[in-house]
Amino acid sequence: MIALILSLLFCTWLTGGATAWGWIAHADHYGAAFRLAGIAVFAANCGMTAAVLLCLFRRDPAAAVTGTVCGLALLVIMLFAVSAAEQNGWSGQTEAHFSRQASAVWRRGLGGNLLTLFLLLLLSLTRFFSADAAAERAARRRMRAEREQAPAPSVLGGSTGGDGVSR
Repeated sequence: MIALILSLLFCTWLTGGATAWGWIAHADHYGAAFRLAGIAVFAANCGMTAAVLLCLFRRDPAAAVTGTVCGLALLVIMLFAVSAAEQNGWSGQTEAHFSRQASAVWRRGLGGNLLTLFLLLLLSLTRFFSADAAAERAARRRMRAEREQAPAPSVLGGSTGGDGVSR
């Protein structure tokens, strides 16, 4: 759980958020598509945060679905950005001094989101399919079935005969 929260903070928000902020701040150089991609990264990061919160509150199936959707969206955005950077041969001003291409920096910056997604799926799915959770769900189903088969209490509060009249 601690590793999941740390990966959310550092991989998703710090590195992924910095990459997205760079796209938004320098959209005049990269183009309007990168401004929208930066906004989409922030939205997907918010969704990933919601998925981690769902996992913390033991809503494991919802956490897995939300995390997967947001993780796939982040992966598509990363593939778009890396492809555009490789086609255009982009490197940022500071990266040019270190001989790093923008695509490598962005791949590293957004690739950490996959670690968060992996940890989220690992935790939520192993917890959901554990023997304890399966036994707890079976017990809840039995209790629900017993409640449905129990006779309904009287609305009038007294005992009634077969004709519905209180006696």
